[in-house]
Amino acid sequence: MFDRDTEGFQCFRIPAVIEARDGSLLAFAEARRPFGDRFCHDDGSIDLVMRRSDDDGKTWSTIQTVLSGDPWGRELGATRGNPEPIVVTRGPHAGRIVLLSTWNVEGSRTERRPFAQYSDDHGRTWSAAVDLTEQLKPGFPAEGWYATGPQHGIEMTNGPHAGRLVAGVNFLGPKSGESEGGIAYSDDGGVSWELGATAPMPADADHFAEVGVEETADGSLYAIGRSRKGPKSEEAREFSRAAAVSRDGGQTFESERFGYQRDLITTPEVQGSIVNVARASGVAGDRLVYAAPQHGTLRKDLGLFVSEDGGDSWDHAADLTRNRSGYSDLVMLDQEKVGVLYETGLESGDARDRIVFQLADLNVD
Repeated sequence: MFDRDTEGFQCFRIPAVIEARDGSLLAFAEARRPFGDRFCHDDGSIDLVMRRSDDDGKTWSTIQTVLSGDPWGRELGATRGNPEPIVVTRGPHAGRIVLLSTWNVEGSRTERRPFAQYSDDHGRTWSAAVDLTEQLKPGFPAEGWYATGPQHGIEMTNGPHAGRLVAGVNFLGPKSGESEGGIAYSDDGGVSWELGATAPMPADADHFAEVGVEETADGSLYAIGRSRKGPKSEEAREFSRAAAVSRDGGQTFESERFGYQRDLITTPEVQGSIVNVARASGVAGDRLVYAAPQHGTLRKDLGLFVSEDGGDSWDHAADLTRNRSGYSDLVMLDQEKVGVLYETGLESGDARDRIVFQLADLNVD
């Protein structure tokens, strides 16, 4: 559905997917132009684009540009990336889709700013993007890494914080100097935001990034990011994910650091995505699904894992492809079917060749 060397772009990466309140699926991606002599470069001129499906992913619309260009109209190339859409179902903004993203000048990562925009017509039109730097980078230096998602964010459904919008973020800690994960939240339908819980990566990790968040039945938030300990290898796969839990709506984590989720045996140093199975019914439970590649050194062999206890433990559930595979996002179509939007390519190719949408049956009892 998003193929390299089409639509005037060199490639498409960083998928995110949601179901709008009108039942349509919205698939977001970064549309990347050539930059130097490296294929599909992270730092090039990038637009955020979207396709829509009204038949549960069987067919998709033409590409719609959601965000592009310099925020202040300067003659500078812009990297608009890390799409993190959230569907609002409660309150005065019910039906709204909020989209978090990041910006930096093409070719430079020194200044990374988070932005937010919204749609009140199920993704057909979008507001101007608003700079959230003062809200989501309090006390941070002007320069330094900052990323939203990438994957969908959520609206909480249980406990005293029901209705709160929650998004995973990742950044270079202004005090620790380490890669940290955090939770951003909004209590007014995405109009204003706060940076809540933050924690550094595991003490012996060599890499940590890209945090996804899901809610569990008791209203806790389970945050999980990609990690790496030592060189990539089959043995290192049990140190490829690190998680932390918040019991107060995302304001603090109960641990000082993220800790390895060692029963998720996945590829080190590549994004994974998470969804609560009960999202399809509107109230979060304790059954979670996680998607990530599984090979020890290559981005390939995308699989699904299931937790029945809110992320405390995980079991392998299904293999989706043995081809190249990378970043992904998940959306529940009903209690049994999960839609997987993921990067892929043939074994002889590259995981960045295409983004495809595939349905998987979880065989829920």
